[in-house]
Amino acid sequence: MKNSWLNIVLRLTNRIYSRKQLVIGQTGMRAVANIFGLIVMEMALSLISLPLYLALSPEKVMAYFAEKGSYAKVNFDYSLRRILTVTGVGVVAFIWAFKLVLILAFPLVHGPLQLYSVSDLQPVDALSESLITAETGIQTARIVNSMPKPQLAEVRKAKGGNYSFVGQGQPHSTVVLLLTDISTAVYTAVVDKNGVWQIDHSQNNFKLNEGNHSVVIFSYDPKLGTRSEMAPEQFFKATSSWLDRLTKNIDSLANWLVIIIITVGAFLIFLTI
Repeated sequence: MKNSWLNIVLRLTNRIYSRKQLVIGQTGMRAVANIFGLIVMEMALSLISLPLYLALSPEKVMAYFAEKGSYAKVNFDYSLRRILTVTGVGVVAFIWAFKLVLILAFPLVHGPLQLYSVSDLQPVDALSESLITAETGIQTARIVNSMPKPQLAEVRKAKGGNYSFVGQGQPHSTVVLLLTDISTAVYTAVVDKNGVWQIDHSQNNFKLNEGNHSVVIFSYDPKLGTRSEMAPEQFFKATSSWLDRLTKNIDSLANWLVIIIITVGAFLIFLTI
């Protein structure tokens, strides 16, 4: 089996050397066609020879080629091909292993995001009619000035780019949160007995683009059909870390790196012509 594999590699190597002799002195499209043919044959030879590179020592293969080969240069070129192929395969394996690590360990919680207010905006009264579209009860609720307003304390960024909104409010009341991007998402949550509420936003359900986003909250009583006035509008900035962007584009980056490695390897082998 070993000798049969060596014979296949040797026959393909001899064909490559014969094709190289044809290129010498040629011009025009015929030379270009032969050069591209050589590159394809070199790449095929690298794939066929890979088991030999990994299983047999170079000394044994080169001794066999020295005995059976028709060209004196075969041993030198075998060593060059072996270095390029093993190095290329190793780099590609590292790229895909790194990609797998990123997929499995993609970013944990980044910590609370900064909340800020903007003082020179127009009043947000219009939001009560134009943005609240999720539930008829919320849309038609009567505003009660004495009803306590909830507070938004922080925005936490979680794994996968999701967000959690945390704040305080009147225990057992309902908090309505309006989150704006190109469109507006409406969330509700019940305040626990300790006066704490949390709303989790999934990027899979409603994708937030990078940039500033408005958050408006108010209390709502579904039994009485009333709601509080809106708390002051707050903003947070959705950003992507370099790790987020790398993980998001890891497929295309890995594919391009593999193409670059193959291209560089083919070019270096082409220099042996």
